[in-house]
Amino acid sequence: MKTLKFLNTKISKYPVAILLTYGILLRILVVVCYNAITIFPDTQNYIDLANTLLNFDVINYSGERTPGFPTLIALAGGNLYITIFFQLILGLLAMYLMYDFFKLKSQDIPFAFWCSTITTSFIYVIFYEFAILTESLTYFMLTLTFWFIEKFHILKLSASIKHYFILSLILGCLYLTRPMFIYVPIGFSLFYLVKNFNFDIRKTFIKSLSMSLLPLVTFYAWCSVNEKNINQFTSSYYLGINLAQVATSFFDKAPEEHRLIRDIFVKHRAYIEANEPDYAYPMTVWYAYDELLEKTQLSPPNLSNKLGEISKKLFKKYPGLYLKQVGISWLHFWNARNALMWNVDKFENRFIRRGLIGLWIYIQGNILIAIHFLFVLFVFKKIIQFFTSGFHLDSDLFLVAIVMGGSLAQALVTFGTNSRFAFPYLPLIVYFVAVNVTTLKNNYAKRTLS
Repeated sequence: MKTLKFLNTKISKYPVAILLTYGILLRILVVVCYNAITIFPDTQNYIDLANTLLNFDVINYSGERTPGFPTLIALAGGNLYITIFFQLILGLLAMYLMYDFFKLKSQDIPFAFWCSTITTSFIYVIFYEFAILTESLTYFMLTLTFWFIEKFHILKLSASIKHYFILSLILGCLYLTRPMFIYVPIGFSLFYLVKNFNFDIRKTFIKSLSMSLLPLVTFYAWCSVNEKNINQFTSSYYLGINLAQVATSFFDKAPEEHRLIRDIFVKHRAYIEANEPDYAYPMTVWYAYDELLEKTQLSPPNLSNKLGEISKKLFKKYPGLYLKQVGISWLHFWNARNALMWNVDKFENRFIRRGLIGLWIYIQGNILIAIHFLFVLFVFKKIIQFFTSGFHLDSDLFLVAIVMGGSLAQALVTFGTNSRFAFPYLPLIVYFVAVNVTTLKNNYAKRTLS
């Protein structure tokens, strides 16, 4: 007890210093033991766009990605080691913002410290910083968003108009990093309008519009660039391929007019079912991709567009099958065990490699699944409270709306490594679970004493 009291005293005096020291030591350990840059199939697209940005010329860009993460690579001069260094710095900044967000919400320094420590201790947080993927930057941007909203009381009508423009800039960058997050400014605007509707409707509308204007202009501008380059008004032409992944299990029901694409797709799906592990099944479209390009003689953007058209028609004709797949994808979103992205062969010490694998598979992965399960349970509790307490809109309800909205949005348009999409929401999920568990514990203690 004395040790715990001493520790809490030190934490109360120097929470940020202790937290950042811990975060730095974790990253140094990974640098020493891993000492690698994690490259994935998606990586080359980001590097290509970064090189395009370095040449200050997006004319004729092929439209695979949005420029948020490639801009970070470009700022590093295209050097991936410098990019990783930037991500490590952003990871430490995210840890501080996370701590301050928890403190602002709870007004409890030890609570904020331990929640931040737990969150940053999950090893996939660190290993995403060593990957040339959007996850780490998205994690930082979303943490920054919620910190800024809480720090400057953005949900209140009294907040300064300049803070809405700054938030608008942050959300524009968030969209450019991960295009799916265009739903965040839209969701915020709707939530803000409803929450403040009974006060000053003119001021409410102006502030709501000022916050969402820049992200929507950014969305329109980037989609217009792609429309000029590939004749498709879209954030990324990969959307059609993503929709085909959702339709994988019933793509054989495509009509005869699309039999060439259908038959190639189904042939590769059958091969995967017979010869590959289950996690390869959603990647059917990529197994079939080269043959589809060769046989259809379509360009990559046009092939993706055609796959999207076929998939959307299948969704309309077979809504039950589509909703079933959406449900599967939604459940995969919460299966955090599959969210770790690293290259285990890069560990020189096999004991460290085995230890980290065991830590993730048997401990941290299961803890994350439990946290996600509790989050969903507490969401239902929050919704019940909303309907039974006079439809009160607070910042926790907004947090729930954004996380649950993201879980549904990804399930509607993609099927594959869905658990990756949950990663940027980790600080929000940990906070909401921790505060609800603490409330239940305190309520139970009060009942026991009475």
